[in-house]
Amino acid sequence: MPTFVDVLSSDRFATYQHWADGDDALALRLYTFNVQLSAALYGPLHMLEVTLRNRADAQLMTVYGPDWLDDPVALPGRYQRDCVIKARATLLGERKAASHGQMVAELTFGFWTSLFGRDGTHLWQHLRPIFQAKGIQRGLIAGQLRDLRHLRNRVAHYEPILTQPLAQRYGNLTTLTGWLSPTAAAWIAQTSAWGALYPAVPVLVPNAAGDLRVEPAVIPFLPA
Repeated sequence: MPTFVDVLSSDRFATYQHWADGDDALALRLYTFNVQLSAALYGPLHMLEVTLRNRADAQLMTVYGPDWLDDPVALPGRYQRDCVIKARATLLGERKAASHGQMVAELTFGFWTSLFGRDGTHLWQHLRPIFQAKGIQRGLIAGQLRDLRHLRNRVAHYEPILTQPLAQRYGNLTTLTGWLSPTAAAWIAQTSAWGALYPAVPVLVPNAAGDLRVEPAVIPFLPA
């Protein structure tokens, strides 16, 4: 009969065993907590991504027209053009029409966040108004979106996230969403399980490189 570690894979579980200094019971608690936190982040990350892409698309349509995804003036960068080509090929390969709405949904979070990076500097004058906040700069938005994209990718690929500064990331996530849409932020506040799951006192995981935040003795909601 395969053990839990066999099913999970020893390589994947090794990270948690290292953090727990070889204590398999604690390693399992850390693994479970990591999964619970990832699940709690899914909805808020989903709302941020959907809100960002829809607000950015609507704004750029008013500037460049309905075909802005194929406008080299709007998207001169190779990465962005390649994202559009790949998204269209995927949709056509699935025998879909590759309509504008389908393209917006198919394009990756990486594409949408790139609109605020260096390749999107020329777009900032048009995209700045979608954020309902005073005094913000493109670099702030780009940096926070980059960090949240990294977190989203780790959640999507079932990777450890306990080493992330999760309280800060979640705060940035909800703040950005609120700047884009108070209604979307209210949905997160009403539906998110994060506040009930993540401890008010930061957590510090032993034996982990970097900026860990979890003290095993205070990990909530997990069996000893």
